[in-house]
Amino acid sequence: MDLITIKDLLALSAHKYKNKLAFQIRKESNGYRKFTFGQVAREVVKVQAALRELGVSKGDRVALLSESRPEWPISYLAIASMGAIVVPLDAMFFHVDIITLLNDSGAKAIILSQKFKDSIRGTKVERQEIVMEDFANLSYPSEPIVSHVSLDNPAAIIYTSGTTGVPKGVVLTHKNLMSNVVAVTSSDKLDPKDNFLSVLPLHHIFETTVGFLGPFYAGCTITHAESLKSHNILQNMRETNVTIMCGVPLLYQLFYDGIQREVEEKGLKFVFSLLFSISKFFKLIIVVNLGRHIFKTVHKKFGGKIRFFVSGGAAIDPDLLKNFDLMGFTILQGYGLTESSPVLTCCTLKNNKLGSVGRPVPGVEVKISGVEPVGEILAFGPNIMKGYFKRKELTSRVVINGWLHTGDVGYFDEEGYLFITGRSKDIIVTGAGVNVYPEEIEFELNKFYVIKESCVMGQKIAEGVRKGSEEVVAIIVPEMEYFEGMTDDKFIYKVIKEEVDGLNSRMADFKRIARIIIRKKELPKTRLMKVKRAEIKKEMVM
Repeated sequence: MDLITIKDLLALSAHKYKNKLAFQIRKESNGYRKFTFGQVAREVVKVQAALRELGVSKGDRVALLSESRPEWPISYLAIASMGAIVVPLDAMFFHVDIITLLNDSGAKAIILSQKFKDSIRGTKVERQEIVMEDFANLSYPSEPIVSHVSLDNPAAIIYTSGTTGVPKGVVLTHKNLMSNVVAVTSSDKLDPKDNFLSVLPLHHIFETTVGFLGPFYAGCTITHAESLKSHNILQNMRETNVTIMCGVPLLYQLFYDGIQREVEEKGLKFVFSLLFSISKFFKLIIVVNLGRHIFKTVHKKFGGKIRFFVSGGAAIDPDLLKNFDLMGFTILQGYGLTESSPVLTCCTLKNNKLGSVGRPVPGVEVKISGVEPVGEILAFGPNIMKGYFKRKELTSRVVINGWLHTGDVGYFDEEGYLFITGRSKDIIVTGAGVNVYPEEIEFELNKFYVIKESCVMGQKIAEGVRKGSEEVVAIIVPEMEYFEGMTDDKFIYKVIKEEVDGLNSRMADFKRIARIIIRKKELPKTRLMKVKRAEIKKEMVM
């Protein structure tokens, strides 16, 4: 199929699905605020006319800042389909961060919601703003706005979440984004009957492509969650018959913990374990997954219509995947980067190998560098970024001969499924020259009920025969609910140390944790709940 621009996407979807529901969000009172595909197209024209009045033309950058709501994708479509460039900003950013990115991008105007007006005080775009709450008052232009948009035109500048330092502006073209949209939607056949629940930050490329542009391309309905509270998300699922949701591992862990907590409160722990055993028996012996029927009550809590979940943004615990699978829920894992628009590989309903991030999506090549089975992951395809905004030298170090050097490490199994083992920068190299992958150890540590979360990293040995090599250090946040009423740090350390010693006895010598650091406050994370290792390393040095 020939690729189309985002401008063409809007025109085709508005024509094909004119009267079908495109976006909706629950109002503070009962009911939902709704936009059909036809209404979206009309709103886009009004927003474009307002942008023209502010002097915005093709190639200009326009910032976008708001909470999750239908006006966000409407604004995105308006900016990109007139040939301007969208600069999505994180709604959790501080004032100083917003100023930095507005200056770096050279944004000419901004579209934002009322609650963020104070965030742009004193900036160049303060008088070049369009407030989302005023969309209803915008006038429809007497003549349509015509601008030529090509596949090679930049559509967005996405600033990375900054797990490793200063954010970089990733320039993505219409070709980059729409090639990925077509690849992802063809991997799992989306149906106009599908209803996506949008819970992740819209500024992040994972949600933009997989949770917005992809469903819009396929004629699906997108329901915006009004909050990230579990009871609100589950309410949205039940009220709107949600069939698909994109999430991060932590969200699925919270769902599972909530299920377990309710089971314990109702005294059904034995019954729940028995149901798991029955589901496992049928899956192993008869090769049939009856989880949806056995755990029918759990499915009702999620609305009873879920076709599958998608997990991205970080590695997910394989045991969590297995538990959801036994309950009859399918979680499809994928892998990608902002620099690849973002999806490089994904599991599908037909080809879903638990623990893997799937096979390359159509049109994308993925390979492992070097001769060893495990190595850096390289990618090539129409979805690879145009480059970093105003940073040619950095771009040339990351994209070489068209191949994106991801910085992630992994391997392919004999069936062509990709497995991620870690980031090349995070690998711990022991004195024997053996590589240790932090994520493997973190998965094991986080299973202990006395540990809330952990971060494993290498620390240089300062003296002795192993000087210069690294030892494994675990920064551990205790599960304070377990230690409730206990303030003795030595006791907390002793309990956790016993668990770590037990884990060490079951691991190969080179993986063993040499030292643990107890940290009372939560680990610093990005909006997609990735641990900011660079920030933790700085704290360790200090």
